[in-house]
Amino acid sequence: MLNKKSIGAALVCALALGASGAALATPINVDGVHWDSSSPFDLTIQSLNLRESSVSAVGDVLTGYGQIGSINGDNDFCSGCDLTFTFSYTVSSITGNQVVFNDGSFQFYVQGANTYNQADPTSVNGTPWVTLTGHTAPRTGFVDPNGQLYATVNGTISDPTLGSGGFGLADATGGPAMPWLNSNSVTDGIGGWADFSLSSSFQEQPASTCSSVTSDPNDICHYPIEGNGSLTGNTMLPVPVPEPTELGLLGLGLGAVGFFFWRRRKEFEGQA
Repeated sequence: MLNKKSIGAALVCALALGASGAALATPINVDGVHWDSSSPFDLTIQSLNLRESSVSAVGDVLTGYGQIGSINGDNDFCSGCDLTFTFSYTVSSITGNQVVFNDGSFQFYVQGANTYNQADPTSVNGTPWVTLTGHTAPRTGFVDPNGQLYATVNGTISDPTLGSGGFGLADATGGPAMPWLNSNSVTDGIGGWADFSLSSSFQEQPASTCSSVTSDPNDICHYPIEGNGSLTGNTMLPVPVPEPTELGLLGLGLGAVGFFFWRRRKEFEGQA
């Protein structure tokens, strides 16, 4: 006679066979950019070779560009490509050494390997990968609580020195990588959720070829600030669709359950 223990064991065998195919997962790859979502550092995206413009008053627009150096601690994350980005924020308030920005956006690009040149702002171009938009949320310790990016500046606002840094939140809002990055995993402290927290450090360090700041955004001398930054969040894993091989394994498992029931019934009839 079939008991609960026997039925449970049979179902476990069937599910194990079906799940064995799903266990053979492949790394996430979006247009050549790949990473392991099971990494203990998931999801950490770190930049390098970042350059940005100088601001000094409300209404000034902060612009910049850079290159991603690693994802989840792996610097070999882009197969035959560079992952680059541009960004823009507008100064909404200045209080002492506190600067608050809004209207934030990032555009990431996949481009040919070794085509990014830190000294050439126009070298950032390629296929759009993901768009990030600033997420408004308060920041503890800031007089103005209505910002997307908060900066604490050492030195002066226009000429920051070592130790200056920023913090903010951002959401994935477009591009082929958005489904993987739209995780809503970072609390904004006011009942909402963002996809990423952003942190950065920066200081004035113009290129040695620049004697002054220019107004031309295509000129390296328009970007006297250097720095680095990181985005932290979580990979959003879409609900997996079983592959044909996985469905076959599940069918095999269910077939085993059917055979088990048939055999037990025959044994029971033979004892009757």
